[in-house]
Amino acid sequence: MKDVCGLVAVAAIVVGNLGGCGHEKIQGAAGLQHWFGRTGMGPGEFSYPRAAVATADGRVYVVDKAARVQCYTSAGEFLFDWRTPAKDAGKPTGLGLDAAGNVYVADTHYGRVLIYDPRGAFIATLGSFGDGPGQFRLPTDVAVDWEGYIYVSEYGGNDRISKFTPDRRYLFSFGGEGGGDTHLNRPQSLLIERDGSLWVTDACHHRVCRFDANGRWLGAFGNSGSAAGELRFPYGLDSLSDGTLVVTEYGNNRLQRFDQAGRPLGTWGRAGRKLGELAYPWAAVVVDGRRIMVIDSGNNRIQVLDGLARGTWRSP
Repeated sequence: MKDVCGLVAVAAIVVGNLGGCGHEKIQGAAGLQHWFGRTGMGPGEFSYPRAAVATADGRVYVVDKAARVQCYTSAGEFLFDWRTPAKDAGKPTGLGLDAAGNVYVADTHYGRVLIYDPRGAFIATLGSFGDGPGQFRLPTDVAVDWEGYIYVSEYGGNDRISKFTPDRRYLFSFGGEGGGDTHLNRPQSLLIERDGSLWVTDACHHRVCRFDANGRWLGAFGNSGSAAGELRFPYGLDSLSDGTLVVTEYGNNRLQRFDQAGRPLGTWGRAGRKLGELAYPWAAVVVDGRRIMVIDSGNNRIQVLDGLARGTWRSP
């Protein structure tokens, strides 16, 4: 299997698969509480899920390669779904939420962001294909801060982050020019911190970067590898209630937890098809401050673990 940065993913995946859902005590998978999903196109089924986002009341939206957004309860119960208007050119890779619960879909291969209300009714489009101000090549993710300002990441040549006003007017871009530390190479996921700063998974540089709300560089951690503190194609990003960061590594088939200074605190998962194992995970979303919903993309399921429980994380 070849990843989007043009390198062969090194972790082997064991043949086999699981389907359905389970809420029983999971043996041999540290911290795992339950799981749901299986391969398919029906309710509760996935066709390679790639992004998720959680609301304050615990609902979770998931988008897959069928260009379908599904909404679930935090217990994994299917509620409803909808599809984006086009998919032949490619499928969405990112989701965001605003304070009103509206869902922002990074419609990657159509160079735009689609905005829906919490029930999936279309509201508006942000951006268009191109290289100019307010345009995108391949948008990957969307984050909306508490004041309603919108951040959109993209790759495919621009490799930058653009900021928009709450009424969707373009302000400025950063990360895409000048080279050096601040230059990004496929920024895949965005996370707005409590202080208004922005964490970015810089996937093809194998690191996590931090910028302030004005796009000023604040630092980074990580480098290519599989040891503690190293990353291989970090795609997903979220934070637990204690402020620690959870990074999803597509290339290492695991989650890794870091403190705010970038010090590694432990890992979870390995390559495989069994519970507690992962196949090219794209994302993880934290619900209620501690439960982590891991988007186990290659296994077409979501595994839910307790991110704050003792023994969940393998020590670095």
